[in-house]
Amino acid sequence: MFVEKFTLLTLAKSVITHNSRFKVTHNGHRTWHLHIHDVQERDRGAYMCQINTSPMKSQVGYLNVV
Repeated sequence: MFVEKFTLLTLAKSVITHNSRFKVTHNGHRTWHLHIHDVQERDRGAYMCQINTSPMKSQVGYLNVV
C-alpha cells in the first residue's frame, strides 16, 4: 500500500494498480518484495506491507528518490 495516498498496489501475488511499473514477488517463505521499475519522483513516500493475521501485522518502509 502506498501510505500517503492510501493506494492499494498489490494483493497477495496480484498487482491491483494499472501501473505496469509495479511488481510483487514472494520467495515461498516469509519474504515479499515490491519492485518499482523506472522509479519517478512521485513514487517517493511510505509503503506498507500488511499481513491480515490476528492481530494484524504491518511493516512500513520509506522510498526516497534522489
